[in-house]
Amino acid sequence: MIKKIIFTLFIIATSLKTFSQDSIPKDYFRSPLGIPLFLAGNFGELRSNHFHGGLDMKTQGREGFNIYAAADGFVSRIKVSPWGYGKTIYIDHPNGTTTVYAHLQQYKGEIATLVKNYQYATESWEFDWYPSDTLMRVKKGDVIALSGNTGGSGGPHLHFEIRDTKSENPINPLLVGFDIKDNIKPTIKSIIVTPLNDTSYVNNSRKAQRFLAVGINGVYKLKYGSSISAYGEVGIGIETIDKLNGVSNRNGIYSIELSQNSETIYKSEMKRFSFNQDRALNSLIDYEMFLAKKIRYQKSYIDPNNNLQIYTQHKNNGIILISKNDKNNFTYNVKDSYGNLSSITFPITGNFNKSLIKPVFEILYDTTFSYQDSNSFERQNIIVSIPKDALYKDLPFHFSTADTLIGAITPTYFIHNDYTPLHKAINISIKVGRLSEYERSKATIVHFDRRKRYYAKGGTWRNNYITAKSKKFGGFAVMLDTIPPKITPTNMFENKDMSKNSTITVKIADNLSGVKSFRGTIDGNWVMMEYEAKKAKIFHTFDNLSKGKHNFELTLTDGVGNESHVSIPFIR
Repeated sequence: MIKKIIFTLFIIATSLKTFSQDSIPKDYFRSPLGIPLFLAGNFGELRSNHFHGGLDMKTQGREGFNIYAAADGFVSRIKVSPWGYGKTIYIDHPNGTTTVYAHLQQYKGEIATLVKNYQYATESWEFDWYPSDTLMRVKKGDVIALSGNTGGSGGPHLHFEIRDTKSENPINPLLVGFDIKDNIKPTIKSIIVTPLNDTSYVNNSRKAQRFLAVGINGVYKLKYGSSISAYGEVGIGIETIDKLNGVSNRNGIYSIELSQNSETIYKSEMKRFSFNQDRALNSLIDYEMFLAKKIRYQKSYIDPNNNLQIYTQHKNNGIILISKNDKNNFTYNVKDSYGNLSSITFPITGNFNKSLIKPVFEILYDTTFSYQDSNSFERQNIIVSIPKDALYKDLPFHFSTADTLIGAITPTYFIHNDYTPLHKAINISIKVGRLSEYERSKATIVHFDRRKRYYAKGGTWRNNYITAKSKKFGGFAVMLDTIPPKITPTNMFENKDMSKNSTITVKIADNLSGVKSFRGTIDGNWVMMEYEAKKAKIFHTFDNLSKGKHNFELTLTDGVGNESHVSIPFIR
């Protein structure tokens, strides 16, 4: 009897551990919106440095639609931020999933009251709160918020996710039965074939070669006149997108399969992924091609330190060895989440002609870094530390210096180049000449990209070195930020009667290190100021303010501690 009970408990535990979309009834979740569903973005879509973790549901170009709880559960987390998801609600459900509702305009009902109380108790508009599982219970269909455009949103919509509660990994909501119409087959735009070492060639070149595709009704071929020859180890990639009924947005692909002479050598599926591996998207795509041409080719060969969960099948990591006189037929089968299929078949012959091969300019590398180890590089006045698993493959590393740029107090140090992606942040330590304590407090490491745009990275001091982290290679220097941020009131002035205004609004700006914090008061009492980062504005919405004379004050602090302050009397 005891053995039977133990076995039963084991089966239950195993079934919970192997949770998947297949275990979710198709009617478990209702739509979080009360309007027909059209998508601006789907699950797994390729974004900058990450996969899209959910569905972007259109809200007819405006805010204020009711947002409904997709199933019974409790509010497990509420987050407010000027970046990312903006105003967000997380709801845990009994089936082991969590739903996420992001870019909200405002919270509703009891949730709104509790959030406001929490903000005033902590005197902070921005927060990340994990309430107890008994505080905010919700039923399927309860109104929890209004749709909006907060955080990093590029326009009014609802970002909706389903996650595995235990792992927090997002899973594909298109596989659980939402009423979204899609009978459109994916579009194949082009393929790319890339030599993978110094003795490999594609069409007698050691550079990647692109080939446009043409086709109708899901059947594609290379554009007329295109032919491919190759020799040695090569990798193939595909430029492909999906579209859904009723919308023009470009969406991501669910599955990509590449076969060589009818044998599958690579397959990926967008059922789920891990946020911990999210950044490996930059290894999935041809990263240099994306930066240079803004084209995202999904590679069908896998870098040795790319541990994405989307790879379901591969042979030799998708790397193809082509010998002279080989004749190969390759086929891509590309599907969306609803099974709509597009295909392209193309031959690659094994051949190269030494007399036609053009010499390639070779960069002299300083050393080679292993992706399997931590690596360190040191030259006079600079130290670079690369942690284990920060690289996706071994790196022939290059270093150089350039003259001091206007505004910098050190030369510019070029740490390799920003065409090589990083999975983890590296440490950059730069030695600086003698500075006063005040100057040290205003110093920040600045990252310069290939377009000479620069971004402050901050920094901490140890002896004469300032150290900061960066998730990108590129140029680095040290600059001083001694200029306070700027505050510009937009709808008030001294002694203005604000009776007809619902808000106090100010524009803000900073020249280098960025806004770090702000604090607003009326008559000396903290008031909630909301920060809309993409519009560079801070605003307070009046709430139960008594009639009469008042005084508004705002203090704004940047990343190195420079402060600005305004004090404006007004009438209400």
